[in-house]
Amino acid sequence: MPSDASHAAPPAPGPSVFLSYASADRAAARALRETLAAAGLDVWLDEEELAGGEAWDAKIRNQIRTCTYFMPIISATTETRREGYFRREWRLAVERTLDLADDVMFLVPVVIDDTRDHGARVPEKFFTVQWLRAPGGAPTPELRALAGRLAAGDARAHPPAPADEPTPRSGRKRRWAAASAPPPFPHFPPYPEPGHHFRFLYNIVLWAGHMIHALWLRLPRTVQVVASVVILFNIISWAFRETRSDRTDKLIPAEEIAKGLAAAKPPGKPDGPAADAIKNLVGAAAHAFQAGKPLAVVNFGGEDEAAAKYAESVFNETFKLLSQPGGQVSFSPIPLEADDDDDDILARGTNLESQYVLSAFARRPAPGEPLLLMVKLHQVKLRTVLWSESYDAAKVEAATAAKQIAEAVRSRIVPAPPVPPATNP
Repeated sequence: MPSDASHAAPPAPGPSVFLSYASADRAAARALRETLAAAGLDVWLDEEELAGGEAWDAKIRNQIRTCTYFMPIISATTETRREGYFRREWRLAVERTLDLADDVMFLVPVVIDDTRDHGARVPEKFFTVQWLRAPGGAPTPELRALAGRLAAGDARAHPPAPADEPTPRSGRKRRWAAASAPPPFPHFPPYPEPGHHFRFLYNIVLWAGHMIHALWLRLPRTVQVVASVVILFNIISWAFRETRSDRTDKLIPAEEIAKGLAAAKPPGKPDGPAADAIKNLVGAAAHAFQAGKPLAVVNFGGEDEAAAKYAESVFNETFKLLSQPGGQVSFSPIPLEADDDDDDILARGTNLESQYVLSAFARRPAPGEPLLLMVKLHQVKLRTVLWSESYDAAKVEAATAAKQIAEAVRSRIVPAPPVPPATNP
């Protein structure tokens, strides 16, 4: 009677691992094989498994189709190689994942040098799983632990965990793994192959970015915070800084701002919250870009369309004359309203941090009377009127009025030359 042992089923094959590597990394692949085999895994390495005469490509495809785990070996060699059979193996492995459940561990990438995962030349699917680092294929504790887990049949995928989750007992905040283990410094890209110089320049830019990132992560946390604040402050200051010089080519043309305001608030429309918001926004912009000039010029306004047209023509010519090289002039783009008084005008000069403020408003003193442009020059700190004049729109052309206004303003805001001290006879 045959024994029960003769009817026992053959033992089920253990988990198998397919090692995919570039030929230059064969030594590291052998070292990995030794560690994995010592844990009880069936390791497939093409240099030994392919006997003479076998269909090499068909054999590899079958092994990838039937292996338990696929372990691509990533290195500087795979980064620089544009072509290689290992890339075909990687694609075949990715195709097999389409038939596997999302939580099944199949891809087990291993990095054998300091190649960064960010921007690596690998299939996109490789980035969805956690990578292991084993320099030179050495049996690190992490590699031994992984080999034991694979041999035990732990087939659940473990995606990269970005942080340590807080525990109810400790209440610790989340800490990112990159904070405790900064990435290694990247290798300088190899010299390009003929005809790929643009790719070489691209690699240099990436290398510089990775180098700066690696240096940044090695700085103490306090230095990072202080540096971030300083950089942010300088960016904001640069965005709103206007050089206080005699250059006026950076100023926004007055007529362009006036047109923009007219489009935002058509004539005849009453003021409201929207109009007030526009005034506040434009006023803030004028202050940020022009504050500190000795003379502030308020955009000339008028009580109706004809008055506003004459006032605008005089203003454009006046502003051009006053803002010629050597003129320190700022611009308040909101025109005066009919009910604005001296306090409103002085407020414009105070907001722009100017010593003098020039304003004008065109109106008819009474129905049927000539249209007059009434001009005033205020001294802001003393809150006094240094000069005032009226121009009849029907008799004085805009260019003439502008020339007279500019001459009057220059004669009053230019300080007199210093008197030399008296000498004793």
